[in-house]
Parts: sequence; C-alpha cells; structure tokens
Amino acid sequence: MLKSFEELKQQGFDYKAFEQKRQEMLSERKKALIIGGGVGGGLFIFGLIAFFINSVLAILLITAGLFFFFLYYFIKASKATREVKQIVLNSMLQKIDPSFQYIVGISRELNGLFRKSGFIKSYSGVHIDDVFKGQTNGLNFTLGEIKVTQQRSSGSSSSTRSVTLYRGPFAVVETGNNYEFTTIIPDKVEKLLGGVGRLLQKADITRFNQKLIKIDEDPDFENKFAVWTRNPDFAQIILTPQFRDYLKGIATMSPTFVGYRDNFIFFGMDNRRDLFNLKLKQPISEGLVRQFYDEFKQYYDVLEEVISFSLTGQGANTGTQDDTTPPPPPDTPQPQQF
Repeated sequence: MLKSFEELKQQGFDYKAFEQKRQEMLSERKKALIIGGGVGGGLFIFGLIAFFINSVLAILLITAGLFFFFLYYFIKASKATREVKQIVLNSMLQKIDPSFQYIVGISRELNGLFRKSGFIKSYSGVHIDDVFKGQTNGLNFTLGEIKVTQQRSSGSSSSTRSVTLYRGPFAVVETGNNYEFTTIIPDKVEKLLGGVGRLLQKADITRFNQKLIKIDEDPDFENKFAVWTRNPDFAQIILTPQFRDYLKGIATMSPTFVGYRDNFIFFGMDNRRDLFNLKLKQPISEGLVRQFYDEFKQYYDVLEEVISFSLTGQGANTGTQDDTTPPPPPDTPQPQQF
C-alpha cells in the first residue's frame, strides 16, 4: 500500500527547484518557437518568392518551411514538458518508494509487451506516454499510459481515419511463474449480439490456439468478460469467486483487461483519459503534485490487487480470502505453456 499524500508532504517537496526547472524549460520552448519560426518562416518566404521562378520549387520550399517549424517546435516543446514532469514525478515517486521512477525511452519494450498481452489482436499503432517502473512485493512492474489506434477506410473514399481502440493505463508485472496464455477482456461482442456474438467469438482464429471458455457459475462475470485461454483449468484456478467480484467492481469504472503469458501478468483499463498533464505556463503547485499522486495511486492500487489475487487468491488491500485453492506462489513454477 502506498504512503498517503500527507506522509509525502511531511517529507517536503522542493517547489523552488520545480519552478526553476519549469522556468528553464519554458525559456527553452520560447527559443524553439523563435528558431523554428525563423528557419521555417524563411523557407516559407523563399517559397513565395520562388513562385515567380518555379512553382514546383516554391511548393517544396513552402512545405519544407511549414514542416520544419511544426516538427522542430513540437519536438522541443514535448521534450521541455517531459523534463519538468520528470523532476516533479521522480521527486514524488522517490518519496513513495526508492525503486519507483518516471522514465522515457522504452516505448519499443512496452509496445512489444502490449502485443504479447493479446488484449487487442489487430491494430495499427501504439503511442506510449508517461511510463513508470519499480518494484512491488519484490516483483518488477512497468506501468504506462498508452493509446492504441487502427487505420480504417472512410466510407467509399480511398482516405483513412485513425480510430482509437484503447486509451488508458497498461501495466506489466514480471513474476517467477510460467503462465498458460490467458486473456480476460471486456465482452463487447456477446453483449451486443448475444448467442450469435458468442459463436462469432468462438470462430475467431486469431487468438493463437486459445479457447473461449464460459464461467457458468457466474453469469454476471460472464456477461462482462470474455475469457480466452490455452488451459481452462488454469483460468478457473486464477478466476476465484472473489477475484471475479473484484474485476466486476472495477469494470464498472472502465473496460478492464487482465492477462497472463509466460512469466508476465498484464493489466489495463480503457478509460479514454489523458493523465499526468502539465502546462509549462502554469506554476507548479501542491495541487498539481497531489493530482499526479492521485492519478498514479488509482492505477497502482488496482495493479497491486490484481497481482495479489493472481499470486495468492487474496486481495492486497481488501483482506478478503477465497475458500478455493489459491494459485501457486511466485516461486512455484506452473505447468509449461503448450
């Protein structure tokens, strides 16, 4: 369980250092605006003049000018915001737990792990933002805010549009187990189409030999989730009655995903929210730091519960215990995946 924000306040936050960094990065962003505007504007003007000489050259210069300005400014502005967030968030996280850190630059790693989770089978791209790493109960975790999109055709025209399939927190925990590939996702198809939807799900050949199983003893859970697994016995052991109740509860907030594969536990919520926002023009206050804390805690607490239910059959913070046999502890390997 995380320390409360009041406990963090007692340790103190260096708001002077936060403000110094914010002012520094705000100045860098202004420089980027001047440089980008100068170079891009120069190319744009040369392009206008070139119309009297060569229209093709003119269009190239104008396009290059606009492209340089927006690309250069966007990169510099994004970097400036990230650096301020990094100092604020890392200061907060270190007070919570020395193993916690806010980092950038592991998009490829988290992208691959999202694909491995099997939460969404077909998509075009993944944008990853605000990544956190650390340890909980001796297990390494990565928690990132991601946006998953797919390019789809726009009616009868040849143009395409980007459709958001998933947006929200996605977490990965590395354990000592070897899990059977199991994916627990929102049951949108059967909810919309009933029995026909279930038949369509069973006909899905993209889920790598996973089978769609039914939780007959829990119709409410069955109505909310679709459970795909390579080993129905493993899925039944993991999905104890109290874990199912917990998942049904958080699913009332946002579509919820849980998965197991190899030595990983996956968790996600498609809440369509943009978290950890910071505006360089606004001074950094206690209210902003508290907002960051509340946003991190909300999803860390859920992740902690999912891990605890998965490894022990008991919730981490609820103190509830299931009467059924719990899954093996982390140091007991499970049957090899097939």
